Parts: sequence; C-alpha cells; structure tokens
Amino acid sequence: MRQSYEWRTHMATLSNLFGALCIGVGDLQNAAMAHAAGIDPTMLATLLFIHTRPDCPIGDVAKTACVTHSGAVRTVDRLVSLGLAKRRVDADDRRIAALYCTQTGSAIAERALAARRAALDDLLANALGRRVDRVTAKDIIERLLAGLRPETRADAWRICRLCEHAVCRGKDCPVGKSVA
Repeated sequence: MRQSYEWRTHMATLSNLFGALCIGVGDLQNAAMAHAAGIDPTMLATLLFIHTRPDCPIGDVAKTACVTHSGAVRTVDRLVSLGLAKRRVDADDRRIAALYCTQTGSAIAERALAARRAALDDLLANALGRRVDRVTAKDIIERLLAGLRPETRADAWRICRLCEHAVCRGKDCPVGKSVA
C-alpha cells in the first residue's frame, strides 16, 4: 500500500523537527558542560569515561570518545598534564596503563554532570509541565534510545558518554539493555 502524500509530508516534518531537536539539545548540554568544566568536548568525554570507569584501558577511551588510539593517548596526556587524571602502569607489562581521575578531575566531572542536568531539567520543566507529558516523553525517549540498536558495549558507552551513569545504570538503562 502506498503511503499518502500527507503521511510522507508528516514524516518528513517529524524527522526534520526531531533532527533539529537533537542538535539543539546536544548544543545545550555541550555548552553547559563546557562552561562548567572549562575543557574541550573530547577531553570532557574522556574525563567522564575515566570518572565512571576507573582503571579503564586507553582502547576503551578511544572507542567511547570516537578518536583514534593515538588521539586518545594525546587527550589523556593533556588530562594528566592538567592534573585531572593519572595512569597506573601495570607491574608486569609497562605498556598497559589503567586510567583514573584525580580528586580535581572527579570534581570537574561532577560539576559538568550537574550543569548538564540543570540545563536539561530546565528545558524539560519548561516544555513538559504536566506529569503525564513527562511520563509519555520518558517512554518515547527510552524507545528511541533502544531503537539506536547499539551492537557492542563500546557503542553503548559512546551513546551514553555524557550521561550520569548512576541515574540509569544496568537494567534501568535503555541503551545498555538493548546491546545484544
């Protein structure tokens, strides 16, 4: 059955509006987090990953921050030079280093997450005043996130790289639980 012209027009408009919303929300959270953290987006994504997954290897950082391995090394080098992260070198194999945040790095990560939450809370509170709107929006957003169909844990980490993981970790995360 052919779709009607009205339906195709409606879907085109919906897709266009949704795309603009994604860009606008991304810009909103990135601006809030950058202002709070005072570091560039790649450094912030890396810092947040290290903050939520201490002792992670550099390869996982690269996958999550969407950079090459050497790019991740350079980003971690910058975080280390700023006193925001440290390397813990493996005693048996000095080529392997686990990463973790310093106290200052963790404080910056928490400050950036709080700024993100405040900006998004404000947007949602202003746009979705009624409880029923918020419940419906949560359901729709969870289905859309699951619809992204991450294939690996690294895909899920990339999607959730700026998330407050304590809020919806494990079985409560629509992205994580959709990984096959």
